[in-house]
Amino acid sequence: MRILYLAHRIPYPPDKGDKIRSFHEIKHFSRRHEIQVLAFGDDGRDAEYSEALGKYCQTVTVIPLHPRYQRVRALASMLVGNPWTIGYFSSPQMESAVRKALSSTHFDVIFVFSSSMAPYVAGVDDIPKILDFVDSDACKWLQYAQFKPAPASWLYSYEGKKLGRFEKEMVEAFDVSTFVSSREARYLSGGNSKPKIRFVQNGIDIEYFSVPRAQQPANTIIFTGAMDYFPNIDAVSFFARDVLPIVRRAFPDAQFLIVGSRPAGAVQRLSALPGVQVTGAVPDVRPFLAKSKVAVVPIRISQGIQNKMLEALAAGLPVVTTPAAAEGLKLTSNLPVAIAEDAATFADRVIEFMRRPATASQIAACRHNLKQDYDWDTNLSTFDTLLEVSISKAGTDPGAARILRPAVSPPVNQH
Repeated sequence: MRILYLAHRIPYPPDKGDKIRSFHEIKHFSRRHEIQVLAFGDDGRDAEYSEALGKYCQTVTVIPLHPRYQRVRALASMLVGNPWTIGYFSSPQMESAVRKALSSTHFDVIFVFSSSMAPYVAGVDDIPKILDFVDSDACKWLQYAQFKPAPASWLYSYEGKKLGRFEKEMVEAFDVSTFVSSREARYLSGGNSKPKIRFVQNGIDIEYFSVPRAQQPANTIIFTGAMDYFPNIDAVSFFARDVLPIVRRAFPDAQFLIVGSRPAGAVQRLSALPGVQVTGAVPDVRPFLAKSKVAVVPIRISQGIQNKMLEALAAGLPVVTTPAAAEGLKLTSNLPVAIAEDAATFADRVIEFMRRPATASQIAACRHNLKQDYDWDTNLSTFDTLLEVSISKAGTDPGAARILRPAVSPPVNQH
């Protein structure tokens, strides 16, 4: 079948949470279907990635997104009582590209990645539509409001409430809405079971992250992630300032390695603390995982599943994390994951893992468990069923010609 795939940023390279999921979706769909991708690019290099992504797609169109101009649109959206997110991702060029695609190709399904892109096709009612929210942005902003002082907290609270109404409208506008975990699905369904709302778990490339461990890894504790992202900044700040000093009482040579692109100033300043190293962007995270003893995910603001946790486990590392970050993870006895909330307990769990490194058999058992629960093809096969069901309910045959209405951006609830 022919799929129009919309994404709020180009799904390549797959080096951060949302891009990892969207890339694997496209890779999975490409085995059986023809895909045309329309995506925003907010980096000057994004257009260069079209060729690499094009191996899996019939066409890839990248629409430039200029942050300076989009912030003005975001403000204009707020002035009329709408979420700023909708304004930020509004683009006449994208709207034109969507209209052109719908008028020139008979698509069987429209697949939208991220609610930010939903308005471009929410008004199309004669083609089955699937919206992969991944997680609820409304929940994220409401969590931000709890961690930020005023007036930032007021702004985030506003966005969370407005976006929450919008997300519920989009659930009704699309044939099926999917989330990365049951937590987000429960939130948007109000705790009730709704056939239009499903969850599709992420996966992990076990073989890619199964790198040889260092024979005698140093007493290194690692955190990986995009370091301009507030939940990650908050997480490493908490660990470096409150947890690491306790760990270093037991292991004076313990080092905290912060690996990730675009470290914010608050992250860079952490390198002045004893035992903290900030790498910035690295070409390959695996060598850093291989030489570490413990991975930490001290994230207090969390949605969905933390890919960094799955990657560390696949690399043979035990993980210490928070209840919030672990909620989306399917925990079993074979996964070396410890959950802690306060600094003292967090430090105790890290110290325990550093004193008792995982054996080869324990690492093998962990990887086997991950393979069972987090295989990309197995998890994404849910979408295969959803695609077929959507086509069936629409009463059409894949590839059949029909008249298409152009995309229409729906009004957002302004109450």
